[in-house]
Amino acid sequence: MPVIQVTAPSAGPDRDAARLTALCRAVAAELGLPDSGVVAVLAPAAVTVTGQASVAAWPLAVVHGSERPAAATDAALRALGRTLAAEWDVPHYGVWTEWSAGRLVPAAGTARG
Repeated sequence: MPVIQVTAPSAGPDRDAARLTALCRAVAAELGLPDSGVVAVLAPAAVTVTGQASVAAWPLAVVHGSERPAAATDAALRALGRTLAAEWDVPHYGVWTEWSAGRLVPAAGTARG
């Protein structure tokens, strides 16, 4: 089950839930999963800065999931980026998306990757 970890400003519980739901649905659609087959969590970002000053938010999302064909992860990341930009009202070049399929070690069970 892919898990989307979003770091971006919060807009309050209801709006955040709607945004995360949209992200889950976008990724699920590209991967052929049910909407409930993707989980998203928001880690609110209070401030975004460069080495010089505070700047507008730069939302980022990392999908933690198992290895999948490159075409599938690329399509999911494109959909995620478009949706992330739309939901946080920033230009598409103002978001960052990544697929992380590193070594998965559950609290109980067998490690993968």
